[in-house]
Formats: sequence, structure tokens, C-alpha cells
Amino acid sequence: MDTAYMLAMGSADSPTSIHLVTPGPQDREAIDAAIQLGNAARATLGHMPFSAYDDAAVKGTLLVAHAGERVVGYALFALARRRVRLSHLCVGPDWRGKGIARLLVERISDLHQDHLGIAARCRRDYRLGEMWIRLGFAQRGERPGRGSSGEPLIDWWRDHDHPNLLSADADTVLVRAAIDMNVVRDLTEAGRTNADESHALLAPHLVGLLEIVRTAALNTEIDRLDSDLRAHCTDRVQTFPSVRSDPAARAHIIDELQRYTRPLDPANPRDTQDLLDLQHVGDAIAANLNVLVTNDQNLTRIYREVAERHGLRIMRPADVVIHIDELAHAEAYRPASLLDTGYVERRLRSGENQTIEALRNHRSGERPRQLQGTLNKLAVSGAQRLGIYQSTGELVAAYAITESSGVLRVPLLRVANQPLADTLARQLLFRLRQSARDAALPMIQITDPHMSRQARLAAVDDGFQETDGTLYGYTIATVGPAAEVERAAISAAKIGGLPAPAPLRSGMPAVAAAELERIWWPIKIVDSELPTYLIPIQQPFSSQLLGVPASIFPRHDALGVSREHVYYRSPGGTRPQAPARLLWYMSKGGTTTQQPAAIIACSQLDAVVTAPPDDLYDRFQHLGVWDRNTVHRVARNGHAQALRFTNTEIFPRPISRQTFRRLAATHGGPATAPQQPTRITAALFAALYQEGRAR
Repeated sequence: MDTAYMLAMGSADSPTSIHLVTPGPQDREAIDAAIQLGNAARATLGHMPFSAYDDAAVKGTLLVAHAGERVVGYALFALARRRVRLSHLCVGPDWRGKGIARLLVERISDLHQDHLGIAARCRRDYRLGEMWIRLGFAQRGERPGRGSSGEPLIDWWRDHDHPNLLSADADTVLVRAAIDMNVVRDLTEAGRTNADESHALLAPHLVGLLEIVRTAALNTEIDRLDSDLRAHCTDRVQTFPSVRSDPAARAHIIDELQRYTRPLDPANPRDTQDLLDLQHVGDAIAANLNVLVTNDQNLTRIYREVAERHGLRIMRPADVVIHIDELAHAEAYRPASLLDTGYVERRLRSGENQTIEALRNHRSGERPRQLQGTLNKLAVSGAQRLGIYQSTGELVAAYAITESSGVLRVPLLRVANQPLADTLARQLLFRLRQSARDAALPMIQITDPHMSRQARLAAVDDGFQETDGTLYGYTIATVGPAAEVERAAISAAKIGGLPAPAPLRSGMPAVAAAELERIWWPIKIVDSELPTYLIPIQQPFSSQLLGVPASIFPRHDALGVSREHVYYRSPGGTRPQAPARLLWYMSKGGTTTQQPAAIIACSQLDAVVTAPPDDLYDRFQHLGVWDRNTVHRVARNGHAQALRFTNTEIFPRPISRQTFRRLAATHGGPATAPQQPTRITAALFAALYQEGRAR
């Protein structure tokens, strides 16, 4: 196998071409050249029998770098137990520092991506730690060397990012955060001032919500420590996965950070520690992380503002713990919730273009004039330009919509970088789906070339597909069997110019049906195995949790805007199974505005969690409305239950008790108000849902 790479060596007109070749056993010249390079570097590589090179050539585990006809480097490796073991990585003295080692390592990764990663071992006194880190490796541990000096051997690992027992669940992780050395030392050494704050990052209720990762800057700091502390810190960070970023993008970001901070502190960076602080911020931005956790006030002071322009928040450990739900990778939320919070939505008025400067996408290189020109064009075209404002009047999000050829087009979708940015982004996606459904448009196209990072992530998570820079999302307003849903999906794909989706079948598993109902919302596949439960909820709690009936007191912003909520109950009686649909039966009466009993909304049940009441409350308090004592009161045998649900859709026409009884008599089902979760038939669900959606 022969792959050519162009390296910027020599003159600009004649860059050197590096060819990577996997020689066969007959390629004697290449094998002998590799042996000669290895012998010349024996002082650091160690002795390797000549037969090992021949054996590797037979097995295809010798990779050679050619510059023209000359062999200038090679990698000798082995494959065992789903791991690549790198024995030699050698580049000729005249060719070092030119990126050949990186080409060899990345080619091995490409060829053997099905393996878990690449392992290497290197003596500490060779001082090659920074080289391994630049090549994407991280320390896994160290052991005493075999030589007379006893110099330790460092185990290095380049991960191929396959899921394992320590992998975070991407569906539940709210924040991916880098940590710097002072946090690692808090987690490793006893008696440090901020140790309690840093250890709070590992609290049980954050497991699965917060993913701590290692950047190259952290690996560099660990490599520079003295031996005892280095070994302890290396062991401590083993559960934190390493992240890599493109070297060119990282270098560009670091250069931008220096240019921005130079007027603030012309002497920065003054020393090695200042340079590492700069690298921590640059690595976190280049790796697209949400947060950099540090107790370093100087780092925070210098880089906070410019980091936020790139979507990175620099925070103390305590702030991360307190605001984890506000920084959430939250799902989309229904529009009615937004209106019951401190946020308001209205169209952008004439002369307000300047206020949207906070939504300019610095990361994509968008210039102020580009954004102003986009807004002006949208105004002239007649597109609806809408803004979402905080109670202080600050613009925190904006979007524009227009209809064309059966498609809801979205030429602008922006969210300012602030605590509820991810939540608001997903709220906007849900509002777009509702607008498309109400206009009978089965497809949404998002065409904003500078859309906010939070909005892009929200769209992808909501099932949007990207083609040629445009994001496409289905909004199929069909309630019926799989065959009918399939026909509607094929029709929508044609409108959007997309390939037809895969065929659907009757009786599909509940998990598959629930996923389709989520990403093709608002479809309902009634001949699937997805169950539906009727859930009783008292009117005061319905007002706080679901926003119905509206209260004179505003809901908490994070709860009101959130699409994900939790309903606590006693674990006795019927035990709902997730995934499922939920229909909410609100009882009569309340402490504020009283309304008759009715079925008021439909949600998706994502999980059912049964646990001791304190554990349940600590985990879900930001998603529910009960206090700790109330959760304790419903516990049975030391356990309470939480139903975690999303995608709540408030019916425009509540279903009265009389209508419910009539439909239940026709389609089969309970004729009385539910006292506990009650499963109903698919036929009754379809009838109730269509009744609630009727206008």
C-alpha cells in the first residue's frame, strides 16, 4: 500500500513528497534501509533482531516513509488483543521535526481503526514526553525500568475512541469539560485548599451528566512533574478520556488568543506556566468542549471573555456543579413553557439590527457587515425575524422563517453564549417543528451558514440530516399505522429532495417507534409496540410542571424552558415501562386558577427510575417540582419512583372528562378518571390525541 503526502519542505515550488509504504517480504531494499535506521538509533530504540523486521514485513506491520527513493523513517508494530503495540518509531536525524512521525502514527491509526488504540513505551530520561503528546498519546502509567539506573518507563496510549465501560453516554452527557493541573492535584493530593470543590465534580448525581476529559496541555503538565507526583496524577486521570484536535486549528486558535490578550497583558505569557495556561484554553476550544474547569484566577481573568466568544466557559469547580443543569445539553421545549418564564419573544423591530451583534458567530469568521447584510436581506424578503429576550431586555436568541415549495426555510438561527444557551437552542428547534406542523409543511430546511454551535448540535440531536451545508428535518403530522407513516415520510423526502427513508413495518419494537416519533415529530405510529399510559396529575403540580393552567406566578426559567421534566410517584401499583407515550389527566381544582378535569398534554416517557427518595431527589431536583419531603412521603419500602419525560405537547383543545368517557366507550378503555398510571389501547390513544389536536 503506497500513500503520498506533501510536506512543506524545500522550496515553495517543489515541496517534498513523502510516500508511506507497507513493504512485503520481497522488498529487501526497504527492509534493509529500515534496519539501518534502527541500528543508528539503537541508543534510544534498543536492540531489535533483524528477523523482527522480516517478520513484520510478512505480517504487514512494518510501515516505511520514503522521500523519493530514500527511506527516511519507519514504524515497527504488532497487532494483539485488539491493540496496536508500537515497538519502533524512527525518523532519520536529517528529517526530524518535519511531521514524518505524525504521518506514520496517523497512518497506523487509519489502517487499524478497528483496534482499541496504539500502545507505546518509552524511558522517562529520553525526555520525549512532549513528542508523544503531540502525536496524540496520553500517559497510562509508569513502571520501573530494567536498566541499572532504574529510570522509569512511561506507558503511552493513543485511543481510537471505541466505546468501553468508562465511556460516557452521549445521550445523557450535558457538559464535556477539560480540567487543568490544579484541579488534578486537588483530586490527587490531600489537604489542598480547593480539594472539596474539585471532588464535587465526581459526585454520584453528576455521573453521566458531566464528562471530564484530558487535553494535550494537561498531559504536558503531568509529564513535567517530579516522579512521585507524576505517577499519582497519571493514575488519577486514567478514567478521563483524552481528546485530540487538529494541530493547525489549535495553532490558529492559540495565535488568536495571544493577539486578543496582548493589549490586556503585553508580557503574557511570561513563563512556562503562562504558556501552559494559554495551551489549556486553546486545546479546550480546538476540541469543541463546553467548559474549562480551573481554580486559577489569573487564567480566568485573562482568557474568560475571548474563550466565551468561542463557546468555551472557564469556570471554577463549584460553579460547574451548581450550574450543570443550566449548562445542560438540554432537549427542545414546548413554546408555552417559554411564555410562562421570564423570557419573551417578539419580532425584531426596525433599527434593532445592532442589538443582534451578540449573536454573531466569531468561530465561523462571520464579520459584522455580513450579519447586518443578512438581516437586511431577510427584512426585505418578508421573512419573519423573531428574537427571544431575557427579562432584562437583553437579546439572547433570534431566528427567521419563511415558507417556500412546501418547506419551512430557516435562513437565520442564532443563540447567544449564556447559561441557558443549549436549552434555548433546543427550544427554538421545537418551535420550528411546531411552526412547520401548524403550516402543514412536512420538511424544515436550516440554511444559516453561520448558525450558532449550540443550534447545530440541537438540530443534529433532534434528527436533522446535513446535506451540502443544509440541515433537513422531517415534521410528519400523521397519526396512523406504519404503512401510512411511511407514505408520508416518502412524500416529505421528495419535497426536500432527499432519498426515501427506509421502509417501516407494522409491529415495530417500542424503542424504534419512540425514536421515530422523536426525530419525525409529531408522528404517532399506532400499530407499533410503543405503549401509552394515562397519568393523573393534580392541578397545582400541573401548573408548575407542565404550565397548565397558567399561573399568576412565573415558572423558574430553567424548569419552564426545559423540555425534560420529572414526575415523582409512589412505586406501587402499575409500573410504566419506558419508552412509552404519556397522556396527562389533570384533576379538577387548584390553589390559583381552577379548571375542569381534562386530558391536557402528551409526552414521551424516556426512563423510569426507582431509588431511595434522597437519591432520586438529588438527581432530579432541577427537573421536578416536588421538594425533598414530598418525595419522601410517597416512598414505599424505602423507594420512590421518577418518570423522566420529554417532548411535552400541550393540547390546544383539552379533552374533557365527558369526551374521554365517550371515546373510551367507543374504543375500549377505562371509563373513570385514573388514580395511578393506566395503560390504554392504541386505538383509544389515537382517538384522544386527534381530539386534543383538533382546533
